[in-house]
Amino acid sequence: MTRTILSFTLLPVFAASLLTPACATMQDSQGVAFLQTAAQENLAQIALGQLAIQMAESPQVKQFGEKMVQDHQMANQAIRQLATKERVNLPKQLNENQQVKHYELSQLSGKPFDLAYMQYMLEDHKKDVNEFEHTAQRLQDENVQRWAFNALPILRQHLVLASTVATSLGPTYLFSRETHTHR
Repeated sequence: MTRTILSFTLLPVFAASLLTPACATMQDSQGVAFLQTAAQENLAQIALGQLAIQMAESPQVKQFGEKMVQDHQMANQAIRQLATKERVNLPKQLNENQQVKHYELSQLSGKPFDLAYMQYMLEDHKKDVNEFEHTAQRLQDENVQRWAFNALPILRQHLVLASTVATSLGPTYLFSRETHTHR
């Protein structure tokens, strides 16, 4: 079973760094991989947020989806500017795992969508905050490190908001399930 589809795992980070050394002027291959992974995550958060706006029953879930779209579009714009400056190519579409998650969620609507989406957002943001905290400290490129540290408060805010919305939907359902369950 997979833990979380939109994860910042080491395998995609290393794979991304292997695919792009020729296009990057940065000396920090971890920074290149971090930018690419963060951009990939932004694309997914935007796509899933748009899906939440369309499919959610709860006004809170719709509002959360709107916030994800807005915040991750702004983050995407900032990361694209940084990537242009650093001459790093970024992904332009969802990866295969993200497409699968999008498809799975698109098959739901109403309360089942709300629960599945918010549980996924809660798990994903926990993982993202943890990854940003650990990776940002090790980045060598000061511009990428600064961007990562500036993004952390927003990711933490998303985590708190996801927890609040998820709890309002059904805390016993959300927290009794294993967090590594693949849907």
